[in-house]
Amino acid sequence: MKYSLLLNGDKKNWLVVLLGCLTAFDPLTIDMYLPAFSNIQNDLKTSMPLVELSVSLFFIGMAVGQLVYGPLSDKFGRKKPLIAGMILYFFATLGCAFANNIYLFLFFRVAQAFGGCASMVISRAIVRDLFEKKQVAIFLSNMAIVMGIAPIIAPSIGAFINQYFGWRAIFYFLSSANLISILLILFFLPETNKSIQRKLNISTVLKNYLYFLKDRNFIAYLIPDVSIRAGMFAYIAGSPFVFIQLFHLTPKEYGIFFGINGLGLLLAAQINKKLLNFMTPESICRLGIKIAFFASFILFLLTSFVPILIGIYATLFIFIASLNFISPNSISIVLNNQERKAGSASAFYGCFQWSIAFISSFFVSFFHNNTPLPLMNTIFICGLISLIGFHFLVLDNELQQKN
Repeated sequence: MKYSLLLNGDKKNWLVVLLGCLTAFDPLTIDMYLPAFSNIQNDLKTSMPLVELSVSLFFIGMAVGQLVYGPLSDKFGRKKPLIAGMILYFFATLGCAFANNIYLFLFFRVAQAFGGCASMVISRAIVRDLFEKKQVAIFLSNMAIVMGIAPIIAPSIGAFINQYFGWRAIFYFLSSANLISILLILFFLPETNKSIQRKLNISTVLKNYLYFLKDRNFIAYLIPDVSIRAGMFAYIAGSPFVFIQLFHLTPKEYGIFFGINGLGLLLAAQINKKLLNFMTPESICRLGIKIAFFASFILFLLTSFVPILIGIYATLFIFIASLNFISPNSISIVLNNQERKAGSASAFYGCFQWSIAFISSFFVSFFHNNTPLPLMNTIFICGLISLIGFHFLVLDNELQQKN
């Protein structure tokens, strides 16, 4: 029996808010300090590429850290590793605030990611502990609504704090919010892992990861989520140049455009919840993949032949929104059969998400040529990989089962 049966409506709503806020720390940590790049550069007397490197290193820390916290949460329960990660995040965030040179700042950014990723990977495992497949998708959609507020408000909050209190105050703000979260977890979040693995070693962890890698169904639903998410992170990395430098938007106008995409994610999460009343997670995921590919293809054509701002932005809006038709359902599907290994499965899934995010953002920077093509081509490739990878693995597997 799933423990969700023991949760009444109020407790479920509280859990949605708490876990949604925990998973929102990572996008907040990425987006909130972006308006302060110039101030960080000047204060630490460094170059802009080194300041920008702090974003890429954060992605790496997120990817590697999840591989650690997932197995730990299977062995020791969800709560202890979660609190440990949040404590590391707290001190690393203070380290960023007190850093007096760029290299110390970069070190603490990696540590910040390594601690902060615990909230994302363990939150998904907690949801898997409590709910069955379709309920997991609904709950993750609710979490996505809470988490989706982060990219809407983060740049504005960061810009305000930076303007009136300085860039270091951004990290004081994050560490304070994190401390409150630690207290809430400590006193109000129950332990949900009822299948704790008492024996766990490196060999077992590696065998689990190899098992996930060989699981066609796991990889089939991992690929579209990772691919479309990679396209979104490519957008985050490349859109300031495209919209501000090439389309001549002001930073304020760009911030509004950025926030509207966040609203698109919220809207898609709400629609996904409604669709789950009469469609399966698998069907919605397939629909989302087709929407994402269609949007990426139109985006490619527009950029190549008719680079009109409103057309490009509208298709970007659709592409990014499609993520919330794919991600909650993909995660619910791949975690459904992983009760005893939910933490490790969530970690493996998350590691791929952030590793590909790093690669896609690197591609946009590496192939930079003062045109929007590197960004839009990367997004198109992400949409294409999502479609081809999913259909090759899932549809081929279904045909084999029929035969």
